Amino acid sequence: MHKLARYEVDKRKQKLIDYLEDQAVFNEVLDTFKPRELVEVQVILWNYVIDYSYVIGKNFSRHNLTERMEPTANYQYRVGCNERIDYCRGNICINTHPNCAGEKLKSQIKVLRDIIQELKQMQ
Repeated sequence: MHKLARYEVDKRKQKLIDYLEDQAVFNEVLDTFKPRELVEVQVILWNYVIDYSYVIGKNFSRHNLTERMEPTANYQYRVGCNERIDYCRGNICINTHPNCAGEKLKSQIKVLRDIIQELKQMQ
């Protein structure tokens, strides 16, 4: 399996990574992160998926990942948000609506986890 060795992660993020294969524990650990911390988790897993996909010859792009995630406009409509769409896309709402932004990030992180599991199956 591809290693996360080059990513700097603290113990809690490492625990999350250690439990990628156990969805229940992964979700439990994910729920312990604050919204701002979730931004870091998303970046780590996003980069990991891109790197790992290249290692196994799948070469995922940003488009490959985002097409699997709920479109921002749909998310905003579903939660009743009236902010500008670019606020949500750029994580600007993390300052004004941290819980909402955190929930959006968690859903994206769960998609990234699912993709990692799929990549492992392909290896």
